[in-house]
Amino acid sequence: MKKNLITGLVLASFALVCAFLLSLVNSFTAKVIDARNKETIKESISYVCPEYGSNKEAYELDDSLEHLEQKEVQSIYLIKEKSSGKIKYAVYIIDSQGYASTIKMMIAVNENHQIEGYTVISQAETKGDITEYSVNDGFNMKNKSTLDEFEKLAGSSFSSKAVRKCFNIALYLSYEDIK
Repeated sequence: MKKNLITGLVLASFALVCAFLLSLVNSFTAKVIDARNKETIKESISYVCPEYGSNKEAYELDDSLEHLEQKEVQSIYLIKEKSSGKIKYAVYIIDSQGYASTIKMMIAVNENHQIEGYTVISQAETKGDITEYSVNDGFNMKNKSTLDEFEKLAGSSFSSKAVRKCFNIALYLSYEDIK
């Protein structure tokens, strides 16, 4: 009985020391990791919103907005003109369930409520016979002005519906966020 108590105390002490060391390491690395994540987000926003990327000093990035009623929306970034404070773009990171995985997209919407740019951040959809259009190349939607023929272009109903849902959510929210 006494041996079990000693073993338990040794294990508890070891766990306490490990927890302390882990929290200590976290306190040193959390700020660095957060700064790198923010820089990665800014680079991604520059990709989907080239005007912001080419002229960052003219714009301010605001990430304080949330839409709690939209569970698919992970983050929202408003891009405002520094001189006037006017919102020029809203950038959304949105998740939607595809066939085999969750598809995560970053979608930029301009002040006229049009898709400015987008990119697929992550997905693990299955490969099929259709190789011309895929999630990785944005379903070849760069030169399309509407989503009317989206399923036909994408060649996949589950994945294309998930991506279409992301676009629809971004456009819907842009009417609330960009005024």
